[in-house]
Amino acid sequence: MGYALEQIVSHTPLWVWGLLAGLIALGLRQARDHVLRRGALLVLPLVLATMSLAGASNAFGLLPGVVLAWLTGLAAGAVAFTLLKLPLRAQTLPDGRFAVGGSWLPMVLLIGVFLLRYAVSASLAMHPALAHATGFALGASLLYGGVAGLFARRAWRILAQAPRAAVVLTA
Repeated sequence: MGYALEQIVSHTPLWVWGLLAGLIALGLRQARDHVLRRGALLVLPLVLATMSLAGASNAFGLLPGVVLAWLTGLAAGAVAFTLLKLPLRAQTLPDGRFAVGGSWLPMVLLIGVFLLRYAVSASLAMHPALAHATGFALGASLLYGGVAGLFARRAWRILAQAPRAAVVLTA
């Protein structure tokens, strides 16, 4: 097992580690209190949704089942964010920007989607037949969509409280 892991890591392109460093930097920024404009608030969920759908479609093809599993994951992630009552501190500022309390959840999700994509890519490199294994394709696509759904729901919750000034969301 150790040899296989060593081979996988040693054959990983250098740019992948640069991407990981960028995701860690982004996650660290999210861990601190910060102020965002509406457009900036939407960038992360849109980029993550695009990257997660691209990850699923690049690995398994843009097939109806893959897209349906991804959309199901997206919806499940959004619902899970609400049902888990994940904490979110956000406040609309008088100038229309949003003060968002720091959280480690975005870091966990960013690293999670990186590890998911890395694991799927490594698995497909070692066992190319997995690209045609329905259960593997649907499961991975569901997970890709789930992470995107968590981020989308987080952004929606912040935006939904925009008409109110100085509201702290707890559920």
